[in-house]
Amino acid sequence: MKHFRNLCALAFLAAALVATSTITSAQQNRDRDYRQLRGTWSTQVQLVDCSSGNPIGSPFRSLLTFAQGGTMTETTANPNFYPAERGPGHGVWNGHDDGYSAASTALITLNGVLQSTQVIRQAITMNDGPDSFGSVATVQFFDPNGNLLKSGCATATGIRFK
Repeated sequence: MKHFRNLCALAFLAAALVATSTITSAQQNRDRDYRQLRGTWSTQVQLVDCSSGNPIGSPFRSLLTFAQGGTMTETTANPNFYPAERGPGHGVWNGHDDGYSAASTALITLNGVLQSTQVIRQAITMNDGPDSFGSVATVQFFDPNGNLLKSGCATATGIRFK
């Protein structure tokens, strides 16, 4: 009977080690995958019609930086903001089994007065390797009281800044 209990205890210990190893391995894979997005990316953004996906206007450049811990910053060269000034976007990102999600907010001012805020929510997927991604986004503009003014969609491709 004592031998049986020792075997049971040994089997339980082995099962616990396998489970811990599997959880640790999954966590390490998830951490590695989350690290794929960290860094600064040069992106080309294209506004698109939300219904058809057809391009609207010319593409423009943006820089996105994804930091460890899930924060992000972005700046854009979108000419549609002239004469208003759009400040940098600040936001958060996180990883999922099928890619990443990010959300950021930027302030738009005219002569130093807040005109609106821009909120961008995007779904990001890595392309063939760790140095390029594609994303689809919704873009919303709110007045200073938080009322929705307009919304749109965009796509982007990103190349890791090295």
